[in-house]
Amino acid sequence: MNRFLIGFLSVFSFININSVFGQTKGVSLERAIELALLNNLEYNACKLKVEQSKTLIPTALTIDKATISYSYDSNNLAENNHPLNVYGIEQSFSFPTLYSAQYKVTRSESELANRELEIVEKQLIKDVTHSYYEIQYNMNKLMRYRVLDTIYDKFIQNVEDRFNRGEAKSLDLFNARAKHQQIEILLNDITYATRLAYKKLRLLINADTLIVVPLSDLKELTILNEDIDSNPGLKYVNQEVNLQSDMLRVERNKLLPDITIGYYNGSNRFVGSKNYPSYEIGITIPLFFIEQKARINAAKIGIEASRKYAEYYKLSLLLKIEELKSELKKYRGHLEYYYTTGKQMSREIEKEARDGYEKGVIDYYSFVESIQNATLIELEYLDWLFQYNSTVLEINYLILESR
Repeated sequence: MNRFLIGFLSVFSFININSVFGQTKGVSLERAIELALLNNLEYNACKLKVEQSKTLIPTALTIDKATISYSYDSNNLAENNHPLNVYGIEQSFSFPTLYSAQYKVTRSESELANRELEIVEKQLIKDVTHSYYEIQYNMNKLMRYRVLDTIYDKFIQNVEDRFNRGEAKSLDLFNARAKHQQIEILLNDITYATRLAYKKLRLLINADTLIVVPLSDLKELTILNEDIDSNPGLKYVNQEVNLQSDMLRVERNKLLPDITIGYYNGSNRFVGSKNYPSYEIGITIPLFFIEQKARINAAKIGIEASRKYAEYYKLSLLLKIEELKSELKKYRGHLEYYYTTGKQMSREIEKEARDGYEKGVIDYYSFVESIQNATLIELEYLDWLFQYNSTVLEINYLILESR
């Protein structure tokens, strides 16, 4: 291996990636989230549902159509001894408190749609963030595998030269080629995974412009200090309880009487005709309560079921957070090992291998093996860091699947 490659490896392996490849211009995470909230089809569809629910609020004041009538009865005589032509209008209303109860239901339904929008928004932000970091994670791995790929290219050339001179066995050449092929397969796998992550990100953002994630060192994410009661999923199931309670009020108010008012006017076209106005007001009361009582009892059961599910959801949420934090503790242990031991060990292995090979203390095979071990420590760190960050995202944007 020549001095150029050793120098390249020394610089590349352990300094900030962007300082080697230059600052890659691309879309920031904040901008990616902003674009997703503007363009994502599911999110926009959910916003339209919210608008639809708001538009339906006035439907709580649903009043039956008025009845306009005409009647003629030869026995219904006016003072001029001629039958009256009677015109009338009649209107029925539900009891006023029923309209108030129905209004609360439509408001609760609109609020439920808002809670669903919060869930979709939070899930969208989580998915965009995860895809964004997955791309950066894969790019970081690609850079390190490309270093190994370059080293094994040189390694194979070295073994081939030695083999041609009779200084190496065919087994040495086969082993070198097999190892190089393994690295190429891993490079292809990571490249494919990166393309998939890009496709998902572009689907989430749904933008016409090309989305490019800049190459950057991975950073640790932090847990957001969020009260569990502000969790969108929990707020949604609690709002379902409120909706069921409002629906019970509607069913109870349906037991109240309806109100009917009417105005009628009779007259004819004969001599001495006059107008004979009349008014009517009445109430309609249910004589049979079996059906409505059944609806009321069903609504009560609905409230209890919603409450039980809300309690279950909260307990499940707390348990899931506890499980995720336990996983986080495990990943934290691996990261702490890297920060306290692995990082320095990786650097020392690379440095000793480079110095030893330059001075002729170790052969090329030992050099390649040492560099591979140092790189594997870095790759393992990237894997644990990505798992750690993915778990933090799960905690920060936790939404349990609702029924």
